[in-house]
Amino acid sequence: MDAETIGLKKRLPHGAMREIAALTGLSPTTISQVINGHVISTKQPEILKATANVLTKYKEKKADALNALSQALQTDI
Repeated sequence: MDAETIGLKKRLPHGAMREIAALTGLSPTTISQVINGHVISTKQPEILKATANVLTKYKEKKADALNALSQALQTDI
């Protein structure tokens, strides 16, 4: 397994494997096996790109949610 993918699964939010599977057209089991380094696949570049897209989307949603929460906490009721 590449150094870049070590610990990748731990950084994925809940449900990310299914989302990556949907984006790549592969099964969640295949995604998990590739990300964990148990299987070598010719689809690894596509899997890693989809993983990057899912992580980017998750981080953007998290930042938006934290921003909204911060604004809500600053608002007087």
